[in-house]
Amino acid sequence: MNTHEEKTGRSMASRFKHRFVYVLISLGGRTLAYWFLYPLVLVYCLHKSVRDKSRAYITRRFAPTTKWDFFKHTFRLNLTFGRTLVDRAALGILGNTQFDSDSQTRQMCEELVKQNKGILLLTAHVGCWQSAVNCLQFLNKPMHILYYRNPKDNDKTVAQHRGEKAPFTFINPAGPLGGVPEMMAALKRGEIVCAMADRVFGNPQNAVEVDFLGGKIHVPYSFYRLAAATGAPIVIAFFPWEVKGRLSGWVFQPFAVQDQGPQKQHYQPYAQQFIDYLTQFCIKYPYQFFNYFDGWNDYATTNNR
Repeated sequence: MNTHEEKTGRSMASRFKHRFVYVLISLGGRTLAYWFLYPLVLVYCLHKSVRDKSRAYITRRFAPTTKWDFFKHTFRLNLTFGRTLVDRAALGILGNTQFDSDSQTRQMCEELVKQNKGILLLTAHVGCWQSAVNCLQFLNKPMHILYYRNPKDNDKTVAQHRGEKAPFTFINPAGPLGGVPEMMAALKRGEIVCAMADRVFGNPQNAVEVDFLGGKIHVPYSFYRLAAATGAPIVIAFFPWEVKGRLSGWVFQPFAVQDQGPQKQHYQPYAQQFIDYLTQFCIKYPYQFFNYFDGWNDYATTNNR
């Protein structure tokens, strides 16, 4: 296992802290667990290593002028992240979450399902995506999520809390060919594949350059190549946390990708479109960008090799 795999998808909290939060949810619901987050997040934010995880985003999104401003933004970001994790656990433990989606969006998704071309659902490390993927059963299609499950992660999934089978299967991006054969097979069967399109996992050569928050980062282009090869439409969606126990869906107009061969520069405009939508999300929900990774520095480092 490489260093990237070792650190990806791994929670910071210990197994004991996770279990303690689960007990709080069982005893007092989300409200009690939310109150516990305040001292917990404060203690975490006192550690420089924790502040550094979101430093690049905080600096570019808010341009704080003092250390206190930077700390306040960091605290609010991590507090919101904690609330999304509490809500995900509560979805499994208590079984109640409100997912707001309008009838027009649902109808659009149902029409795409009827085409039987598969759906490539692209999202990002923002909002309540982990809860949202447990709320899409109305589509009545098997779902597969490209996601690396770190064996050292202490957090339970919704299905593990419920003691039942998850409504989706995981495709391992650390597997052979990055999970592409499994994704292609699922799409050809008319099923749904969900993936994170805001961060590169693995070889940086499988990425294109995009502009994001005043700088350049690398994001994967293989999803757009995959859509072109299979004919599956792409749906870009984000799932913001609204209030306690409630999330919503930001779903953009689906689109098809024309097959223009293997050259990655042909698919860069689609990647930039995704990032433009992500920028809109970050403007409206500034404390819900949870990609704790300095993509701007990674871009600079990769280009200087």
